[in-house]
Amino acid sequence: MTRETTTTGADESSGTRRDFLQAVSLTAVGADAVLDRSLDYDEGRLDSPDGARLEPVADLPEDVTRPWIGDQFWTNRLQDWRLHDGRIECRRGDPKLPVRTVGVLTRELVRRNAPGRISVTAGIVDTDRRSDGTESGGFCGLLLGVNRSLDYRAAALAQQCSGTGGGLLCTFGRDGVARFREHTSTTAPLAFAELPAERRTPTDESTGVTPGRRIRLDVDVVPVAEERFDVRLVARDAESEDVLSETVRRNVPETDLLGSIALVSSPGQAGTRWWFRDFRTGGEKIDRLPDRTFGPIAGTLYSLNGSVLRLSAQFVPLGESEPRTTELQYRRVDTDEWTTAGTADVGTGYAALFRVEDWDPTRSWEYRVVYRDGRGERTTYSGRIRADPEPSGDCSIALLGCFAPTVRGFQRGRRRRAASSDVEQVTRKQASKFGRYTSDNFYFPHGELVQNVRKQDPDLLVFSGDQYYQNNPMTGLDDEDPTLDYLYKWYLWMWAFRGLTRNRPTVVLTDDHDVYQSNLWGAKGKSVPFNRYRRGGYAGTSEFINLVIRTQCCHNPDPYDPTPVRRGISVYYGAFRYGGVDFAIVEGRKFKSPPKKPGDRELLGRRQRRFLHEWGTRIASGPARVCLTQTPFACIETTPDGRPNKDLDSNGFPKDGRDDAVRLLRDAGALVLSGDRHLSTLVRHGIDTHTDGVVEFTGPAGGTLFQRWFEPSRQLPHGTGEPNTGHFTDAFGNKIRVLAAANPTISYERFRQRVDGQTRSIGDRTWKREGYGLVHVDHEAERFTIECWPWNENPTAPDAEQFPGWPFQLSFDDVANGKSAPSE
Repeated sequence: MTRETTTTGADESSGTRRDFLQAVSLTAVGADAVLDRSLDYDEGRLDSPDGARLEPVADLPEDVTRPWIGDQFWTNRLQDWRLHDGRIECRRGDPKLPVRTVGVLTRELVRRNAPGRISVTAGIVDTDRRSDGTESGGFCGLLLGVNRSLDYRAAALAQQCSGTGGGLLCTFGRDGVARFREHTSTTAPLAFAELPAERRTPTDESTGVTPGRRIRLDVDVVPVAEERFDVRLVARDAESEDVLSETVRRNVPETDLLGSIALVSSPGQAGTRWWFRDFRTGGEKIDRLPDRTFGPIAGTLYSLNGSVLRLSAQFVPLGESEPRTTELQYRRVDTDEWTTAGTADVGTGYAALFRVEDWDPTRSWEYRVVYRDGRGERTTYSGRIRADPEPSGDCSIALLGCFAPTVRGFQRGRRRRAASSDVEQVTRKQASKFGRYTSDNFYFPHGELVQNVRKQDPDLLVFSGDQYYQNNPMTGLDDEDPTLDYLYKWYLWMWAFRGLTRNRPTVVLTDDHDVYQSNLWGAKGKSVPFNRYRRGGYAGTSEFINLVIRTQCCHNPDPYDPTPVRRGISVYYGAFRYGGVDFAIVEGRKFKSPPKKPGDRELLGRRQRRFLHEWGTRIASGPARVCLTQTPFACIETTPDGRPNKDLDSNGFPKDGRDDAVRLLRDAGALVLSGDRHLSTLVRHGIDTHTDGVVEFTGPAGGTLFQRWFEPSRQLPHGTGEPNTGHFTDAFGNKIRVLAAANPTISYERFRQRVDGQTRSIGDRTWKREGYGLVHVDHEAERFTIECWPWNENPTAPDAEQFPGWPFQLSFDDVANGKSAPSE
């Protein structure tokens, strides 16, 4: 992405420390603390200690109000901050959210024996509670050195709880005192304890900071020995240049300082909200990384169905006064001339949809989305529309889903069973892995998985649902309007996968967690209270549900029947043809009856059943047919003692509706692809027998916590030779033949013996089988090859291995005629 921008900045006035040094009293925190005057320098200059000029991090507009700060920043959370009057303002004063942060994407402290300076002006927006001016009034400042071994996108999420790799807090309190605070503790992650340091404060010490006062904070990192640095924090009145407080932390190991930088607002008990502006950095210790930006275009998604191209451009939240029109341009790969395909409005969810008819699918095209903001700055986001693969060759489909950002989130300081993997209850050694700001704690941005999928170079991407989980890395369920919390999590997904989706057609399905529910029986869109969702329906407002569908699915091929369900909730089920394959998209939750409904229960609903009949008999024209849905049509899991487990959230329930769906898909001769269960399986469904139905491949979770197992207590008949395969009847009476199952590497029984309680969450990835699916459609050989890959396995390596039981091959006839290879 490129931006054409011009930024300017003015120097602030200079000052000296002499008057201050003549009237200070020494306050030492820690033994034998003495302020070394050999490090004195002119604090008032905007030069860094080595003489390099301080440069503005961003040129923020003065006349725009919006939740998105700018492309150089990542806010935690999106709803907690805003840009207003040229200032970065914290919007949250809730003491339960003690550290709100703004990650600085384009600056980083690096390994270099050189000095650096960070300077920012801060003040108080207001307070939500009465304050006596003491430390309970909160603090502002900077977080330095979040673990550099993390991907910068992961490090940008640092907020709230401290933990291993969490960095150093450089703070200035409402009480007028500068302090260094701890942000690496795993035992007291919300204490933010003061660290030993030398401190000077004036004899006429300020009684506190009041709204309206502008404070300038300068942090200097100065080398004093090989891989050792002094860190100095000076807070001064931005108008008078009077120093309010100064503190130095001596001889800090360089490893404690390397990594990302963030702005910090802490409310304290007073509910103080802080603002920042004039953020500048200088010196060789701080790298400038101008390519690490996010926004105003967050990413693109597109699909191609014959001559119809649908492409959505996802924007960040724009200000009400900013332009809301964008343009799509394209050109042949071998030419320089751009053609305008059309313009679109940035609508609900800040998504713009382009629909282009008469598209030439026989060749590849480069495209770019062009946007001009209120200042006339031009942003472009580019990618490639691939040519529709020839139906005589191979079409490959990547199957992905179920992505959580972290193992341990940032919501609470104490350990949570569902977020800390429960391996902590097994051994301290394994518990130490999840230090919160360590690579083992982060799935996001799923770098190895994305890299390995890219090496596979699939023709089509299918995301089957649960693009995120509503409580990870922070919950937003207490928000009256969850829109910004949703976008915060949706942008994380887009940030991780936009490198794949910008150059490949993509189909996205929404599942229960995407609409902020743990389970979903859609009941045709009925409204239901959040704590009563087992009665059926959607807990969110229709506006929220439609926003989720629009942002994730509006680029999908045209729906078969766009008529909304109850409350005006939109639908996206439909058909398309790509790479010589006929595809059907089925919404497996939206029409589903709840457990408590008496009498006949539906699964797909009358409208989708009619669609599948039409697709199988009239719309689909080739022998290769694939149905895309959210979750499998059976409950393929067992209890710790090997009995069939009963999960009403699976599409094994309701059985009558499940049997109808299996018949329709069998009659269509379709291979079914799904996700959701976190346990990858390949099964042949049955109705009257174990093998008279359709074949379904359920892909593994990309990276999440909750686990399922399929480990029957006895050996199943008609197995494939691999463990846990053969004829099985689930808890609802559905007959299936299991062809492959990628169980966790630790058995359910052993896991339960070693882990107390009823949790099924695992953080240690060596205990799990996570990754992605890949389906090759070989038209010449008339065969499906189904693959199941670990997230961290390089598929191009000579010794690359898939999960046990894969790859698996099925001819088109095997799928269409109700047979499974190997034969029984």
